[in-house]
Amino acid sequence: MAYKLGSELREFLRGFLDDKGQDTDWGPRVDLSNLKDNFKGTKVRQYTPTPGGIDNLALHSTDIFDIPGRGEFKVDFAGYFRVARSQPTTNDWTTFEVFVNIIDLKLKGKHKDLGEIFVSLNSQILSTGQIFPAAGPGQPAKCRIATGVIFDIPQLELTLFNKEPILLMNEHVTSVPPVDDPNGHALLFRLPLFDYKNQREKAVVHLTSLKYGADNYITENQVKSFQAMGIKHN
Repeated sequence: MAYKLGSELREFLRGFLDDKGQDTDWGPRVDLSNLKDNFKGTKVRQYTPTPGGIDNLALHSTDIFDIPGRGEFKVDFAGYFRVARSQPTTNDWTTFEVFVNIIDLKLKGKHKDLGEIFVSLNSQILSTGQIFPAAGPGQPAKCRIATGVIFDIPQLELTLFNKEPILLMNEHVTSVPPVDDPNGHALLFRLPLFDYKNQREKAVVHLTSLKYGADNYITENQVKSFQAMGIKHN
C-alpha cells in the first residue's frame, strides 16, 4: 500500500513539473530587499516570533541512498544553508506565520565506497516553505520546506537531482530560526533521483531517508568558505 501511494504521488506531481522540475516555484517568493543577513552572534528567543531576516546557519544531515545493484549507503553531511524569512504576520507565537526560502545550501559528505558527495541547491527551482504557529503558549511551532537539490558524486560520475520536492519537516520548532535544533527530517518514500545528463531516463538512485539538524549561526568568512565548496554544475 505504501509503495502504491508513493507511486501515485509521484505521478500526480509529474503532472505539474516538466522533466527538470523547473516550470514552477514550489511556493511564494520572499522579498529580500529589506532583509539583513544574520551571522554568528545573532540571538533568538524561544517561543517568540523573530523579525524577518536572512539566516546563515550551519547544517548537518544523514542521508540514506539506495543504488540499484549496489545496495544502501548511509552518508553523513556537514555544511551550511542560507534561509530568507519574511516578516512574521503577528507577534503572537500562537497566531504568527512566516514564509521562508532556502537561497543557498552547501553540504559535503564522504563514503568509503562512493567517495566524496557534494550537495547544493538547485538554482532553477525555488525551495520554499512556511513556519506555522504553535497550538498554544510554550508549545512548538512547525516548519515545512519543499526543497530541490543537486547531489554530485564525482567517483561515480553522477550528478543527481530530484524532480519532486524533498519535504524538510520540523514539528518541534521552539525558536525562529530553529538554531541548535536536531529534530528535522524529510517526509519521503523512496524519493527518485535522476541523472542530470539523462533526464528522461528512469531514476538511477532513490533517497530513502534524510534526517537533518539546523545548527547555530556562522561567520561571514565561514559562509564564503562553504560557498566555494563543491562542483559548479548549474
